[in-house]
Amino acid sequence: MKKLLIVSTFLVSSLFAGGDRFHDYVKVKYSEPIYEYVYEQVPQTQCSEVRKKVRAYDNDSYVRNDNLGIDTLVGVAAGAVLGSQVGKGNGRVAAQIVGGLLGGKVAHEIRNNYNSNQSYRYVNTTECFDTYENVERKVITGYKNHFVYKGIKHYKITKRPKDRIKITHSISF
Repeated sequence: MKKLLIVSTFLVSSLFAGGDRFHDYVKVKYSEPIYEYVYEQVPQTQCSEVRKKVRAYDNDSYVRNDNLGIDTLVGVAAGAVLGSQVGKGNGRVAAQIVGGLLGGKVAHEIRNNYNSNQSYRYVNTTECFDTYENVERKVITGYKNHFVYKGIKHYKITKRPKDRIKITHSISF
């Protein structure tokens, strides 16, 4: 019997446990927005006219000369002589070989790039590139809702402006 009395007392008290709270609504006097600054990078394309000097090629005027010439052989010899001035022992032999190869390459490229009949012309082209500009935006992140309750000014922050605010009262004994 005692157990039944304890269980029934517990069940009855749990039914009235929420009875010490009640709700009231208060009218909001005004709502003010809360701002936050957000920074974004906005891409922008910038273009400009550029004047460039280019070779004027005719179909018949440009022929690459890949033959070995006397100038290439002279370059090899000069490079080998300069290379022999560097190093001692086996290092001198390696320096002669490298100097000869470099001398031959330089002489060959000079011959291929030197053409007294070459002409140049100027071409206007448009060059574009992307840049990014930092843009500041003002964004509303919420609202501060001001109200007066029992003669005291209060506010509550919400995501949207409110017309009225729900207030919960609790009574403790």
